[in-house]
Amino acid sequence: MIKNLFIKYPENTLFLIALSGGIDSVVLLFQLLKWKKKYKKINIRAIHINHNLNKNSKRAEEYCSKICKKHQIPLIITDIPKQTKYLDGPEQYFRNKRYKIFKKFLLKNEILLTAHHLNDQCENIFLSFKRRRGISGLSGIKFSNIIHNVHVVRPLLNYNKKQIISWAKKKKLKWIEDKTNKDITYDRNFIRYKILNTLDVHWPYFLKNCAISIEILSKEREVLDFLIKKYLLNNMFIDGRLYILKFKNILNHLQYSLLKLWLFHESKIFPNFNILYRIKNEIIPQDDKKNKKIIFHQYIIYKYHFSLYCIEHKKDIKKNNLIWKNLFFPIKLPENLGFLIGLKKHKHGNKIPYPKTNEIVSVNFQTCNNIYLNNKKTKKKNKKYMAKKQNSTLV
Repeated sequence: MIKNLFIKYPENTLFLIALSGGIDSVVLLFQLLKWKKKYKKINIRAIHINHNLNKNSKRAEEYCSKICKKHQIPLIITDIPKQTKYLDGPEQYFRNKRYKIFKKFLLKNEILLTAHHLNDQCENIFLSFKRRRGISGLSGIKFSNIIHNVHVVRPLLNYNKKQIISWAKKKKLKWIEDKTNKDITYDRNFIRYKILNTLDVHWPYFLKNCAISIEILSKEREVLDFLIKKYLLNNMFIDGRLYILKFKNILNHLQYSLLKLWLFHESKIFPNFNILYRIKNEIIPQDDKKNKKIIFHQYIIYKYHFSLYCIEHKKDIKKNNLIWKNLFFPIKLPENLGFLIGLKKHKHGNKIPYPKTNEIVSVNFQTCNNIYLNNKKTKKKNKKYMAKKQNSTLV
């Protein structure tokens, strides 16, 4: 069942399996154990993330611990605190938390293995319709991709649920049934039990045809992405901002595709249509004086001087006050903002008076309409002051 994993990654020997204790991940684990007998160099670790959703959560954790101990598989056990409110829904919340945990525990050159299968593919198609996704959502889950800098491979993706259950029963495997998987208040479960089961009875070939359609869409998406990337590379600066001066001259639907690819490039998160619509109709048309911003997960999107910016939201540092005692040495700024370098003569940067000998420089992170110069009571306007030409420069 997982032969493709070793064909596509013959040099990889480190694998971390996401083990929930359910039938899919248990089958994947025992498939790995089967192949480990053939390929002795394979190193398998497992990670179990307790979502604390019900009483079965503890049972699943104990079962994962039991089978890993029996087969001498190193196991990482951690959990996700349960919330009362979810900004983007519980499924998205848990997904984001899981990948942060995976990233934390993955070793160098280790591949994360998840037990997604063909039924999951079809469920995602319907979820994409519900979320107003375009070709990116409809082209399905990939066998392998990078999510939040985590290399994920899904060895069971070409097998349906019936095949997985059949193999588990044949090998007399045990697993834990998650009661939340029966709760149709969750979108995925509603699709699984109310839609796909009905379609499978009426059209037994539906899942197979669904997989073929996904493959076709995936190839068409690759062609489209290639063409859009060419335009994107010609209109994107090295710092990631998108130049939009000629944006209105291109086709309307192409604008959405460019925004989607640009936003994914900067955030590694696929935006929904609502976010793209707001950027196109609220951010791009405005002038710089309005300074309207859109929050997209942990990122801030705004426009300035014919460019769109997608900046990761940093902690509030307005109250920070750094003392720069010696300008011969660069000073490091907080929140990975870089360094300040003091130069007497330089063609770049804002021109302000170079400090006198032994004069201490204070670095603040909030500007207003007025600033004080040399501790004097008189105020000068920022714009007028910064426009004055000086012989010395602080970069």
